[in-house]
Amino acid sequence: MTSDATGKNTKFVRVWRQLSVEDVKKQLLYIDDLYGTCGNCKKLGLNYLKDKKCPDCGITFKYLATKLSKVADIGKILSRIDKEGLDLTLIEREDFERSSASDAARDLFKS
Repeated sequence: MTSDATGKNTKFVRVWRQLSVEDVKKQLLYIDDLYGTCGNCKKLGLNYLKDKKCPDCGITFKYLATKLSKVADIGKILSRIDKEGLDLTLIEREDFERSSASDAARDLFKS
């Protein structure tokens, strides 16, 4: 729990929002604790605290996704994002991959 500018206590809450899977994929950084992979070009070894853009493809990261599932681990990532004032949104990786796979399967069977 942290306090906002007005002194009110704040907490992280999951929010459901409809997003374009293709747009997210292009601006996504997959992370495992600190280091990650660009979702657009697959560049390895990126640091979400330092790398605002991919050094290879130049895409600006807007979303993060992780395989970490423990609430404490997710909390640490969210706290780092908040502490550093990063303009990043943490998304549920499993949901994203399921949506992405669904789109790929549908595109496979288009005539």
